[in-house]
Amino acid sequence: MEPKEQERAPRITGIDVAGGSLEVDYSANLMNVVLFFEPVSRYSLDMVERIRVMAARYEKLSVGFWYVMEPRVSCMSRSEAAKRTLDRLSLFGNTLFDANNMIALHAGIRAVPAALVVDSNSYLSSRFEGEISLMEIERTIQARIAMSGYRDELPMMQRLERPTVSLRTGAVMRQMGYANGDYVFGNMVVPEASQEFLLPDFYLLNTIYPFGAWYVGRDFIEGKSGSTMYVSCAKDESVSVFAGAETPATLRLHTSIESPHRVALGKDVKKNGSLMQVEVDEFRPYEILSNSGDTDVLVSLQVMSGLARLFSVEFCPGQVLLYSEHTVRPVRF
Repeated sequence: MEPKEQERAPRITGIDVAGGSLEVDYSANLMNVVLFFEPVSRYSLDMVERIRVMAARYEKLSVGFWYVMEPRVSCMSRSEAAKRTLDRLSLFGNTLFDANNMIALHAGIRAVPAALVVDSNSYLSSRFEGEISLMEIERTIQARIAMSGYRDELPMMQRLERPTVSLRTGAVMRQMGYANGDYVFGNMVVPEASQEFLLPDFYLLNTIYPFGAWYVGRDFIEGKSGSTMYVSCAKDESVSVFAGAETPATLRLHTSIESPHRVALGKDVKKNGSLMQVEVDEFRPYEILSNSGDTDVLVSLQVMSGLARLFSVEFCPGQVLLYSEHTVRPVRF
């Protein structure tokens, strides 16, 4: 039986943070890791942080780490929000913007985060989509470096914590705006326009309802003062939003369940007497709450001051263990 022919890695070229062209050069390193990530997903951004930790441990060895940013947050390449995101993640020279999704399409990527592990001869060693095994990536890297005679220089592999609870499937992420066929609240909206949304008399799981005046942009919606967003959260589920504001904005939080034994407020929710508020400034994920009760929770986020830009709402299973090897990833909805 003939051995299986090795798969060639796709050619990856795009625009860097300075607006110039950048191509991943596989031949410059013994091994390469290319991470495709979604800039408005908490889970995806967490994967970036974990890959960056791995990159720091191999910075003196011949391992290249590259990051391909999916086209979100005002198409990324010319947005202040994108630059702030990159600054917070410390991603610059080795980051490519996939402004029209052509890099991911050419590479056959169907779900993010995704990772390609490629050797110096441009052969694909392993491929991950959605759920990424950092342990398997590191094993592949270490095996290749050891074969090249650098066994003594290899760092100790990190041990990953095991989850203490089982996580169910079904996490979703809803993105704002209309870029690349995305949906706002399950319905296509008129591009680049102010919208008046009426509040329905029902709600479904993992569904978002705007109420009041919202400006719908290409990659975000902007809520004016007095506008409200209603989010339904299932039991054993957590909710976070990726948001930002040019000047600080305040969101007031209300829930249909007040019991602290059923609803755990996220770290970004501040209590001021009986009021619960989220102060939105820099463009990043904001943790809202986790519902550990036995019933669904309806959450309202009302813009009290400023103009809040919302890019995505992310639903994750339970008390999400983002640092677990077995975390269920949020998928595009």
